[in-house]
Amino acid sequence: MASEDFNLEKLEKLFAKCKDGDLILMDAYVDAYEELSKLFSILGSVFGFVTSDVVEKIGILREYRNSEVSEKYITIQSMIEHEVETKTTNSKKKASGARTLLRLHRALEFTARLMMDLNTADDHEKMSHITKTAYDDTLAHHHPWLIRKGVHVAVYTLPTRKHFLEKLKMDDAEKAKDLLAKVSDYQKEIFVITENIYTKEKLHDLP
Repeated sequence: MASEDFNLEKLEKLFAKCKDGDLILMDAYVDAYEELSKLFSILGSVFGFVTSDVVEKIGILREYRNSEVSEKYITIQSMIEHEVETKTTNSKKKASGARTLLRLHRALEFTARLMMDLNTADDHEKMSHITKTAYDDTLAHHHPWLIRKGVHVAVYTLPTRKHFLEKLKMDDAEKAKDLLAKVSDYQKEIFVITENIYTKEKLHDLP
């Protein structure tokens, strides 16, 4: 994982490349997620477990893209179609692309909501409240009670929205709002398309 700082402008450009019509391009998605994973690090130890999980999942998807069946993994749609046809979505030998992506997909709903709320909140709003609300409405649904409680306690170490944006090195408030809105919208579009695929193929309960 690159040690360079999280860059909101870079993230916006990367997510803008993810869609080709309604197709979601795997390489662009993974590249965007690699940048997004740095945001979890900025959120601190509270989301350390998410960061490590995301990094692992990115690695698995890159392996599929470098494998002998790489052409089956060019888009999210082609990946799911291939794994449904070959009955490998619930493979015991190796984590399937569908199972791997599902974890990233769930976290994407959280970051889309977090960025939307960051955009609309005022400078003095506490990040603890913004983050807890976004988490409770999205990612918390997929976590056991112990993790949920841990997140609720840990978010109180987060600074105000203003200080958090400074951590993102966003000095221009209006530019920050514009980028946050765009990134959130891109993520929501990708989430909805992916959500519909998982619903259609009944893949939401992959272990």
